[in-house]
Amino acid sequence: MTASVIMKMIEKHGLNPDKIEVRILQLSTTPFLGGTSAELLPKDKLSVTELMYGMMLPSGNDAA
Repeated sequence: MTASVIMKMIEKHGLNPDKIEVRILQLSTTPFLGGTSAELLPKDKLSVTELMYGMMLPSGNDAA
């Protein structure tokens, strides 16, 4: 569902997912997320394309 919503927003607004960068935040209550395989760390910067890849192919819950 997350991928579907992101793709609809990208199409609707004519955005380039390679040029939108997202910074990973560290939540004060959960410094490390469980159930992840993308191994994202606080302060990492990734494009929406990279996060979509991490979310859909390796099943990285933290990318979603």
